[in-house]
Order: sequence, then C-alpha cells, then structure tokens
Amino acid sequence: MTLIASLLFAIALIASVAVIALTFSNSMPRIIEVIDMELAPTVALERRITYGAIKGRSPQPIAEVIAFPRKTAAPADFRLAA
Repeated sequence: MTLIASLLFAIALIASVAVIALTFSNSMPRIIEVIDMELAPTVALERRITYGAIKGRSPQPIAEVIAFPRKTAAPADFRLAA
C-alpha cells in the first residue's frame, strides 16, 4: 500500500512540474515583451493590448493587436471644483 501511495505521489508531482513548465513556456513571449518594455530607455507613447493566445513560435499572428494611447497628464491649469 505504501508503494502505491508513493507512486501516485510521484506521478502527481511530475505532472504538476510539467504543467508549470508548460505554462511558463507558453507565456514566455509576453514575459519577454513586458521586461523589454519596462527596461526600455524611453517611455513608449502607446500601449499594446492583445486578445487571444500569444505564441512566439508561430510565423503568422494568431491574435489581433489593438493599440491604445497612454493616458496623458492633465494640464496644470485644470482644477476640480470641491
């Protein structure tokens, strides 16, 4: 009985490690994009939001990319009434 429990635990452990590795490999293109954006020498004026799956290995885009402009700072003379 101990042998069966040990084998089931080992199989579950291997499966969980495989799922974590697969998740990281699928999200690696987005992680690299965010790191590049954060470490860029200049601030980008527009932000890219993608809908759908992102795969860096496919030759054609599989998700539509929509660019939204970043929020600009309010002018100095703009004041809210209290």
